[in-house]
Amino acid sequence: MPLTARQRSIHNKNGAKRSASFSKGKRSRKSSEGEYLYTSAPTDLRSVAYPGGALALFLLISARLASAYWGQIADCDETYNYWEPLHYLVYGNGLQTWEYSPTYAIRSYMPLWLFAVPAKILSYLTTPVSVFYTLRSLLAVMTACAELMFYKAVCHEFGVNVGRVWLCLTLPAAGCFASTAAMLPSAWSSALVSAALACWWRKRYPPAVLLTAATVLLSWPFTALLGVPIAIDMLFLKKQYIDFFKWSLIALIVILLPSVVVDSWQYGRLVVAPWNIVAYNIFTEHGPDLYGVEPWTYYFVNGFLNFNIIWVLALSAPPLLLACAAVCRRPARAAFCAPYALSLMPLALWLAVFLAQPHKEERFLYPVYSMVVLAGAISLDCLQKLTFAVGTELFRWRKERERRHYIVYTGPLVVMCVLLAGAANLSRITALYNHYQGPMTILRHLPDQQDHQLNVCFGKEWYRSPSSFHLPDSYRIRFIPSEFSGQLPAPYDDGHNATRIVHPHFNDQNKGDNRTYLQPSECHYLVDSDIGTPTTLQPPYHKNVNTWEIVASVPILDATKSHKIFRAFYIPVLSNKNVVYANLYLLRNKIINI
Repeated sequence: MPLTARQRSIHNKNGAKRSASFSKGKRSRKSSEGEYLYTSAPTDLRSVAYPGGALALFLLISARLASAYWGQIADCDETYNYWEPLHYLVYGNGLQTWEYSPTYAIRSYMPLWLFAVPAKILSYLTTPVSVFYTLRSLLAVMTACAELMFYKAVCHEFGVNVGRVWLCLTLPAAGCFASTAAMLPSAWSSALVSAALACWWRKRYPPAVLLTAATVLLSWPFTALLGVPIAIDMLFLKKQYIDFFKWSLIALIVILLPSVVVDSWQYGRLVVAPWNIVAYNIFTEHGPDLYGVEPWTYYFVNGFLNFNIIWVLALSAPPLLLACAAVCRRPARAAFCAPYALSLMPLALWLAVFLAQPHKEERFLYPVYSMVVLAGAISLDCLQKLTFAVGTELFRWRKERERRHYIVYTGPLVVMCVLLAGAANLSRITALYNHYQGPMTILRHLPDQQDHQLNVCFGKEWYRSPSSFHLPDSYRIRFIPSEFSGQLPAPYDDGHNATRIVHPHFNDQNKGDNRTYLQPSECHYLVDSDIGTPTTLQPPYHKNVNTWEIVASVPILDATKSHKIFRAFYIPVLSNKNVVYANLYLLRNKIINI
C-alpha cells in the first residue's frame, strides 16, 4: 500500500534524502532522524499501512465520546470532590467535603474554574444534566487530542508498528474507557502526562516542561514523579540547564501564581493547594491510610481487569526487551531515540511507588494508562521479533531474513492478540454498563418541581450518587443515618462566601458527624436498595408502603451473590445465569405534601 503524504513526511523528515548518507567527498556526519527512518527501513516496511493523524483522531474521539455518554462514575470521590464543588460554582449549591474546608484546603478551585466558566455559559442554555454530559464530552475530546500527540510520538520514537499496535489496543481498552471522561485530577493528569511525554520524545522540551508543570500544579502534585525522566534527559544527557530552569520558572509564574491567587480568594486566606495535599499525604501520621487500604495484589488484579493481556504484556516488557537485544541482529532503535530504560521509566517509577503505598485505588493508575498500553505494544513487538528470529533458524525464512521485515511473517500474532484484548475489553465494558448504569439514570424519574426546595436523600447507597447535576433545579441532595460511620459531605452554605466558612463538623480523621444529616421523615425522596441485610439504621424502606411509594427502580449488581468472573466480564448466556441483580429504588415520601 503506498504511503500517504503525512506518512512519507515521517519516514523522510525535513526532506532528508536517501543519498545524503552516501555522499562522496564530504566529511561524514551524524545521520538525521529522517535519514534513519527512510534508509534503515526495508522496502516492504516503507509501504506498511498505519492510520494517519486525521483517521487516528477520528477513531480516538469516537471511542472517548462513547465513554463520556455510556460510562459511569466509578468513584464517589469524583462525585463529591469535583462534580459537587463544580455544581456550587455554577449553580450556587452543592455538597462540600472536608478537603474544601478552609481549615485544610487540600483541594484547588483553580482547575474547577476552568470547567465552571464554560459550564456557567451552558447553564443559561440547557439543563444541568446536559451540562454534565457536555463537560464529560469536552474532557473526552481533550483526552483524545492528547492521545493523538502520544500516538504520533510513539510512531516517531518506537516505530510505526508499535504505534499502530498501541492505537489498536488503546481504543477499546476498558481502563481508558473508565478514565477518559472522569472529572478527576488523575484523569486530567493522564491526558497531560501523555502530551508531556509526546513532546519529550519529539525533543520539544519547552512544552514538555510546561505540560509536566501543569499536571503537577493544576492537577495532581504526585505526577511530578512522571517528569523525572524528562529532567534526567534535559539536565544530565542534553545538558540543557538554562532551558530547564527557565521554563520551570515560567511555569511557576504562569500556572502556580494564578492558582494561589484564585485559591486564596476562595478560601479567604493564603493557600498553596499543591503543597497542602502533599503535606497531608506525606507529613501527617494518618494521611491517606484512613481510606482504601488494600493488599499488595490489588493493582495486579485491577490492572488485569482493565487491560487483560495488555497488562500481562506490559509487566513482561523488561525481560522481553532483554531477550530481543540478545537475539536480534539489527539495531533496535535510532541513535536519536532515548534508551528504553529512560523512555519506560515513568511507568516503572509509578508502579514501584504506588505498589508500596497502603492506600490503593483504581484511579491512582490513571496517569500511566497510556504508558501501560505502550509497554504492552512494545512487548508484542518484541514477541514478533523473537518469533521471526526463531523462524529464520527453523523454517525457510532464513533466505528472506536480510531483505524482508519481521512484521511480514508475524502479522497473524498481532491480529490474534489485538482481537483477544479487544474482545476482553468490550466484555469488561459491557459488564460494567449492565451492572452499574442504574445510578446514572435513577434520578431522571424525579418530577420537575419549581415551587419549593425538595430533598433527595441517600442512606446506605450514599456512594452511588451521580451528583447534583442530575437533579432538577429545586432539588438538593442530603444524607440520612446509616451503618456507615465515616465522614460524609455537607451542603455548602448559601451566599457568595460559602467557600470561606469554617464548619465544626469537618475533620481530617474520617470521623462521622451527623449534625448535617436529615431524618428519613424529612426527605421528600429517598434512594435505597434491597442489597444486604436490613438493620435498624438501614430498614427496607421500599417495603414500608404506608410511608414510601416506589417511583422507579433500576437493576444493580449484588456483588456478594454473584460469581467473581462472570460479574467482572460479560459472557453471553453464562453471565445472566451466574450474576444476581438487586433493585435500586427511587422512593417518594407519601407523608410529606409535595
